[in-house]
Amino acid sequence: MSKPNRPQNYLHTSPEGSAVAHNDASKTQALFDALADPDCRDILRVLDEPLPAKEVASVCDLPQTSTYRKLEQLSEAELVAEETEVRPDGHHATAYVRDCDGVFVGIDADGAFEINVLPAEERPSDRLALLWSRVSEEL
Repeated sequence: MSKPNRPQNYLHTSPEGSAVAHNDASKTQALFDALADPDCRDILRVLDEPLPAKEVASVCDLPQTSTYRKLEQLSEAELVAEETEVRPDGHHATAYVRDCDGVFVGIDADGAFEINVLPAEERPSDRLALLWSRVSEEL
């Protein structure tokens, strides 16, 4: 017996703390794919502090090309964020950090997936970016 084709819900908690629902099966699938991948899970475990891709590759014992691919997969699933370290010499560096503290999956009364991604604790760089964007809006 086949089940009716229902939209899959994707709930993401925004930095302000409110849940945002998406009826987007591709986002749900991207999240499931990332969490099903053992290399992605290893990367999530080590990204409690911002790390450059090269260091992630070393710590996780992965080839650098695979590491970039996995970081992109985690980014598309909204589990990892990119940060840019601005350097005085102009050679800015990109680092990656886990952008969530947990993922909860449930099934609602209609049989659709409900996914709640808990945001990572706000970092000082996040607060500074928010402050700067507000200052820029005032100018």
